[in-house]
Amino acid sequence: MDITIKVTGIHIIFGLIAALLSAGLSIGWFGFKNDVFAFFIAAIILYFVGQFCQKIAGDEISGFSQWLWDGISPFFFTWVIAYTLFILYL
Repeated sequence: MDITIKVTGIHIIFGLIAALLSAGLSIGWFGFKNDVFAFFIAAIILYFVGQFCQKIAGDEISGFSQWLWDGISPFFFTWVIAYTLFILYL
């Protein structure tokens, strides 16, 4: 399997997880409501997923532009769409 597909797939999966946790913080599942903290949870998850994928990919993915299109964009769009759906329907 191509390394680009692996990195994108990992970011999409963790984007869904981050959206669920962020929605839980926005709805108040954890005892308090905080939309700003929900965004920072997603940013922290994105950072650690990026570090994990960097270890998997090694030197095969280099440059910010490639990381932007293979990791950051899929994570962000998945997070935004799933977060919105979770907020509306949970």
